[in-house]
Order: sequence, then structure tokens, then C-alpha cells
Amino acid sequence: GSGSSIKSALFITAYLLPTATLGTISGVLVDRLPKNLVLTFVNLIRVGLMLGLLMAGTSLPVVYGIALLLAITSQVASPAESAAVPQVVRTDQLTMANSTNNFGGLVSQVIGFAVLPPLFLNTVGPRPLFFIAAVMFGASAGFFLLIRSLRTGPVTMASTANAVRNIRAQFAEGWERLSADTAAYMGVIIMVLASTASLVAVTLMPRFATDTLDIPVRNAIFVFLPAALGVVVGLRLVQLLERWMPKAWLLGVAFALLAASFGGLSLTVPFAEMLEDLNPLGAFNPGPFGETTARIVVTICFSAMAAFSISVIGVASRSLVNERLPLEVQGRVFAAQVVLTNLASIPPILLAGFLSEVFGVAPMMFLTMVILVAAAGWSLARAMSRPQPLDNAETHRTTV
Repeated sequence: GSGSSIKSALFITAYLLPTATLGTISGVLVDRLPKNLVLTFVNLIRVGLMLGLLMAGTSLPVVYGIALLLAITSQVASPAESAAVPQVVRTDQLTMANSTNNFGGLVSQVIGFAVLPPLFLNTVGPRPLFFIAAVMFGASAGFFLLIRSLRTGPVTMASTANAVRNIRAQFAEGWERLSADTAAYMGVIIMVLASTASLVAVTLMPRFATDTLDIPVRNAIFVFLPAALGVVVGLRLVQLLERWMPKAWLLGVAFALLAASFGGLSLTVPFAEMLEDLNPLGAFNPGPFGETTARIVVTICFSAMAAFSISVIGVASRSLVNERLPLEVQGRVFAAQVVLTNLASIPPILLAGFLSEVFGVAPMMFLTMVILVAAAGWSLARAMSRPQPLDNAETHRTTV
């Protein structure tokens, strides 16, 4: 509750570092094995972990260990789910499918973090909640096993083991295929940058609440909760926006909006002063907003804009990869995205956490915006300088 950005930075880094190391292995496994079997196996592991929590009691080391293992399972499940979408829907349904998938994930997180835990903890305790979670993971495993379109031809353990042994070459192949397509490559890079920016924002949130908004950290959730509305609006509108412009352009516009929102957050104080002085028709004396209220209103607007941008980027980026890259490398590409996000986030998170204690939050928000734009521009220039093959996205989409 002290509002320390350093503590937030160290906590997030401690979570990201162990999980980032398994991305290369998970990507190869997702591409080499039937995705329904991968997802079934992952959810069965989660069942076992939930039962472990059920029996762990109040042993904190066991609870933390199981939490880390759950995070590791996500490193396998996330690329598998993303790469599975083109096998269950048509090309013209990819944006809708990815939007629905992300929206379902948002709803499940709200229920899983904000609804069920308080309800169970204040009534029957945590053990029934762990049992229900185990049942739900078990049901998910059964559903994944029954999806026939995710099944592939015979897979030999020898070929899979050989692929894992040559993991560096396998991963390099996936990255090479991604780099050959500028649109898909920039989609992944922009998603990595957007995810990094969101993690930096989470790191700075405690200090932002105390220094800029002058409110306790425990009340910051009420300020940033309306940003969830931006996520929902983005997920609902992305398919409509896609009809107006190509996905690559949509990504660029959403990224520009994200950078602008960080710039706006860095200027919360001057924007709030303008809002304080706003007095239409002289109806208020002084203006309708006080200092703290004006800053909160500005923060809500720009944080909702950032959340909207990130949700649009997430759907458009994934759909671009689904459309333009071969199915047999998509697992590695999405795993690479996770690894890049986790590893690329650690230096700016630590830097923002430490420097915000010295220079304040606003300069760090502005610096984040500058780095975002510079990194995107450098990546685009580098991608454009490479010789590009003829655009033949549809012929690249083959079944595993």
C-alpha cells in the first residue's frame, strides 16, 4: 500500500522470468503434436494442480509452487489456443473468432478474480472453489479432446523428440517464416510492444495513484476499473473496424492511439488543470471539477483509450498471423511472442520502477511513449529493408 513502483517492478519480473524460458519448447510441441492432445494434457495437469491446492491447506511454499506451475502451463496453452483457431473456423471468421476468444478470456478473468473468490472465501471457504476449478479444467480437457478438426495424422514420438532436440533450429525456422512476411511480423512486434507497455503501466500504477492522483493505492482499482469498458468496446468493434481498413492499417492506427494515450497520461496534470478551468456558460464558480476529480477523469479517459487500443491490437495481430503464416509454424510464432513479451518487458519494467522513484511517474510515461514509437519505427524500417517474397498468404495456410 506504500505506492512503491520498485516493489511492483520486482514482483512482475519475478513472475515473468521463469515462465519465459519455456516458450521455445512449448512452441515446438504445439507445432509437432495434435493441438487437441496438447490442450487436453495441459488441462489435465491443471486438474492435478487444483487437487494439489485442495490438499495443500495453508502451506504457503506449496501454494506458491503450484501458482508457478499454473503459470508455466499457460506458456503451452496460450500458443496452442492461438494456433488452433484457423483449424476450427474459416478465414473470413478469424477476426470474429479471436475477438470472441479474447472476450471469453476477459469474462472468465473477471469471474475468476473478482466474483468467485470473494463469494467462496466469505461463505464456504477456498477448498470448494479449488474443487470446482478442477472440475471445470477436467471438462475443458474433455471438450478439447472431442474437437476433431484439431486432430492430425499419425505422430511418432521419434520425430517429436528429434524436433525438441533441434529446438533452436526449429524455433529459428518459425521466426524466419515470420520475418518473411512484413505484415505478420509487424503484427507480432506491435503486440509485444503493446503488452510491454501495459506491464510498464501496471508497474507505475501505485506511484501514479499516490503522486499524480493523490489517492491511496487501495482505491486505485476504482479509477482504473472503467478501463475494462475500453477492452469490451475494442473487442466488440474490431470486426467492424476491420471492414473499413486492412488489418495491418488497423494495427498501425491502434498502436498510434496507444502511444497517444500514454502521452496523455504523462500530461494528466496539465490536462486536469484545463478541465478545472472549463466553465461552460459560467454555470459554475469555480469550475465543475476539483483538482483530484479532474485528474481522475483525465486518467479514466486515457486509460480506457489505452485498453481499447490494446484489445484491438491483440485481435488484429493474432488474426494476421492466423491468415498469413503456415499452420505448422504458428505455434512457434505465438510462443515466440510470449517469450519476447516476457523478456523484452523485464528491462523497461525494472527501469521504469527505479527511475520513477527518482524522476516521477509522468516522465516515465512520456519516455514509454517515445520508446514505443522508436521501437516500432525501427522494427518497420528493418522489416522493409529485407527482400520480401510475393504476397501469397492463402497458399501458405496449410493444414498440419
